[in-house]
Amino acid sequence: MSTELGTYSFLPWLRQGLAGRITEQDGDTNATSRASVHVQLDLHGEPVGDGQPLLTSIGRDVQLYGPGDVIGLDRRVIMREEPRGWITDVEPNFLAHVEFYDESLPWRYTPAAPDPAELRLRPWLTLVVLEEVPDGNPPEFTEGGHVTGRPLPHIDLADLALLPPAADLWAWAHVHLNTDLATTPGADVPEALRALLDEHPDRAYSRLICPRRLRTGAAYHAFLVPTFETGRLAGLGLDPATAPYATASAWAPYPDGHRPASSSMPIYHRWYFRTGAERDFETLVRLLEPRPVDNRVGVRDLDVRDPGQNLPGIDDPALGGMLKLGGALRVPRANFSEQEWEVVERYENWADADEAQPFRTALGAWLTLPDDYQSEGGDPDPLITAPIYASWHALTRRLLVDRDGTPADPDDNWVHELNLDPRHRVAAGFGTRVVQDQQERFMAAAWEQVGDVLAANRRIRFAQLAMEVAALWQAEQLAPLAAARPGRLLAITAPTHRHVRHDGVTVRHLRTGSLVPPALTSAAMRRLTRPGSRLMRSLLFDKNVRPDNLVERVNEALVSAAPLRPTPPGLVTTDDLADAAGDGALDVIRPESLTREMLDRTKRLPDFAITEPGGRDHFEPGERDSETAVKLKEALRGWHDLHTAGAAIDAKQPKPGPVDLPGLAGGVVAALDPLVTVPRRTWYGISVPPRITEQLDEDFGEVMAYPEFDVPMYESLKDISAELFLPNLDLIQQNTLTLLETNQKFIESYLVGLNHEFGRELLWREYPTDQRGSFFRQFWDPRGAVTPAGLTEDERRELLRDIPPINTWLRHSGLGEHDHREQQVEAEEEVVLVIRGELLKKYPNAVIYAQKAQWPGGDQTKERELVPLTPAQEADPPRSVLRTPLYAAKIDPDITFLGFDLTVAEAHTGAGWFFVIRERPGEARFGLDLARDPATLAQTVNDLVWSDTGTQPGGFLPACALGPPLPLDPVGPGEAEKEDQHDEDVAVAATPASAARWAYLLYQAPVMVAVHATEMLGEPDA
Repeated sequence: MSTELGTYSFLPWLRQGLAGRITEQDGDTNATSRASVHVQLDLHGEPVGDGQPLLTSIGRDVQLYGPGDVIGLDRRVIMREEPRGWITDVEPNFLAHVEFYDESLPWRYTPAAPDPAELRLRPWLTLVVLEEVPDGNPPEFTEGGHVTGRPLPHIDLADLALLPPAADLWAWAHVHLNTDLATTPGADVPEALRALLDEHPDRAYSRLICPRRLRTGAAYHAFLVPTFETGRLAGLGLDPATAPYATASAWAPYPDGHRPASSSMPIYHRWYFRTGAERDFETLVRLLEPRPVDNRVGVRDLDVRDPGQNLPGIDDPALGGMLKLGGALRVPRANFSEQEWEVVERYENWADADEAQPFRTALGAWLTLPDDYQSEGGDPDPLITAPIYASWHALTRRLLVDRDGTPADPDDNWVHELNLDPRHRVAAGFGTRVVQDQQERFMAAAWEQVGDVLAANRRIRFAQLAMEVAALWQAEQLAPLAAARPGRLLAITAPTHRHVRHDGVTVRHLRTGSLVPPALTSAAMRRLTRPGSRLMRSLLFDKNVRPDNLVERVNEALVSAAPLRPTPPGLVTTDDLADAAGDGALDVIRPESLTREMLDRTKRLPDFAITEPGGRDHFEPGERDSETAVKLKEALRGWHDLHTAGAAIDAKQPKPGPVDLPGLAGGVVAALDPLVTVPRRTWYGISVPPRITEQLDEDFGEVMAYPEFDVPMYESLKDISAELFLPNLDLIQQNTLTLLETNQKFIESYLVGLNHEFGRELLWREYPTDQRGSFFRQFWDPRGAVTPAGLTEDERRELLRDIPPINTWLRHSGLGEHDHREQQVEAEEEVVLVIRGELLKKYPNAVIYAQKAQWPGGDQTKERELVPLTPAQEADPPRSVLRTPLYAAKIDPDITFLGFDLTVAEAHTGAGWFFVIRERPGEARFGLDLARDPATLAQTVNDLVWSDTGTQPGGFLPACALGPPLPLDPVGPGEAEKEDQHDEDVAVAATPASAARWAYLLYQAPVMVAVHATEMLGEPDA
């Protein structure tokens, strides 16, 4: 993000082309309805024969199009309306305006030259804003609509005084440039403007402003109307030549005191909006007051004197039979005095007191009772007690004492801490209630996520059956056959020899260079030599010459095979077809054309999928392959290795020799082990959610799926009651800025309760899961968090989750030490900025961040200031200087919580950190502030308010309101006359009044407020 604003330049007017040659003056009563320019044409000609050379000049006055020639406006020339149409809560301190793509459009048809002394030029069209139905008054206008013969719709005005003063219209049109036009002193502005428009024409546009101050809670219609009488007449279908003179106003009195004869006004364009309350961003942000929060926020009493179930109460006189039940946030240590903190610690460490031990022992024994009952050989039906939360995730069914009587340390085990502390069990119970209230919704989403797992499990069950049958057949048939008759084994397994390796090469390739060629065990040979064939029955065999020992006798060179017959000339083979394919698809997939390097260099295709012939043939490259692409490339690599191993024939191979038949047969049997081949083939043929694939290499069992819900679960908690999320929430005062810190123990307890109860629900619904999945890992809302670039969506979600999977929590870690955003296992609470007020209700997109503070020059006696960012740091600010929120939470109607990767100690000790709230930079807006402290003088332009101009709601801002001489000194009494004053606000105030100056004075820069952490934390002992 960037913390800097853009640089703007304003020009009072702009003309291009012949319009720059207009010489008529605004107000000239002798000017015709169109402006004219004198065009001089010089003619030069070469003589013909003895003739004289031609040299003459011809001059003509050429009329230019004027407002009387305009009978419509293309909607596409309008770039932006402000306020936007149909917005109903517009800030009344801002002025309505409209912007045009063409930077010279407002002055293009003005039939007059600019005032050379004061840089003033009236536009040919004007923006007016009329109230729909003023309170207690008749409408300011009535709809005239379209009339036959009139090219434009029109309105009828109740009073022409409702339109802006015609003499001031020069002040409300200007050119806006999204750059610093004059970067160096003495720069030639026209040349710089020309260069800018040639290179970046979209950086310049024009704007019309309506100077009428809006009233609160009123409905308005904005209209673009003609400025001059010639334009008004043309828009009404009348003769523009009847206007008194070219620049006669469409509504102001003429020099002789007469007004236009009609109050009908044609309109080029219109839109509608309503104003809201008199509260803009600056007003609302100034209402926020930084203050420490009440120490009672975040805790409430939990009565433990009579817990029920025959459990003893906690009779600790220091606690009065009460514990403090917390919420997701708590008050920081800095807000308590030493005496107050001692009380807090007494409640926090209640389990260390001797009075707490009888309760903890009795509770642990009661929770462990079902396991005791089953371990003693009792009734197989389970005994029902309260649950041991996380029993499936932690693989434990007991607390305090193991089955063999070995005691466990409850203070060094998060499972014991969670289940033996009433505060944490209550928080986990909140999670149980959420699941019970929303079980149907959660289960519907869970079944949608299971995807192909059910079909995969069905296929796995069939594969398990096939694996067991094949393993038995291998043990009973193949293994003995390999030992007793290896030749027969090779004949039976011949179809697999292309895919089975032995000593680094395929069995088929190994046999190709031996006395036992592959043809000896081919399908045709097997059919020919089968024991019941006619050939075998007709031959005479003895004990040494038998059909089943043919392979062995060939290997011993007792029998030789006939040589291969040559291919007849002209016969086309498959190899010929592959060679003829050239660079086609066949050549691409031939094994000899593939290399591992080629596959490694191929583009990554995230959306790759196998389609039907003639389907999709183009996929967009990305950072990683899809699951299908990964499997395909792995198969191609294996294909390459297989065929290169079989094709690596040495041209100087020695004469074929025998092979080790028993060893080769044993290797084939081992390679065909169904305990390996069946699971591998099955896994590659099924599709399951990526997060489940980690199970695939563990065992060949059914896939245990689990759903994930990446929704902020604090919302379900606060929907039950905001007091469950943060007890005593109402003690946070209105219009407050304050700091709290996270209560990680409460958050973890709540999420464990959610996951435990939903695991029970999945078991009841026969969902294929083992109850150890972490279904809910998101407490806060991280959608607005800024994450590093280059992450996939799955990686981003994982990075923003609040806890790691519960089954990975170390047994000897404490509750509250499982913040997924922390690198080390430690209890570190994050600071949370709390904003209560209407600011974020009206401006939900306000930019909020934390920025490092420093003392000016290291002097700690001065007020802290923001650490500035260098230009290089603007695009990507370092975390050591600027941090954005990690997550958020909202409590209706007006409380927002924003968590930062900071501790309270980091935020308020030393130089500390500022928390910054700023208006989101966007399109330019113009107006004045609503109010200022009456005792405070305006120091800069941004301090100007409407009362400085004397303009009442509904009135028009006069162009002389802040013009020289200034009624308001922008730098304080007596300062404006200083010769060495270089303040830019004073400099612009001293320039001649122009539209550019008005744009500067009225431009409303985004507001920024920075509050240091020390202003929001109490330090009673300091």
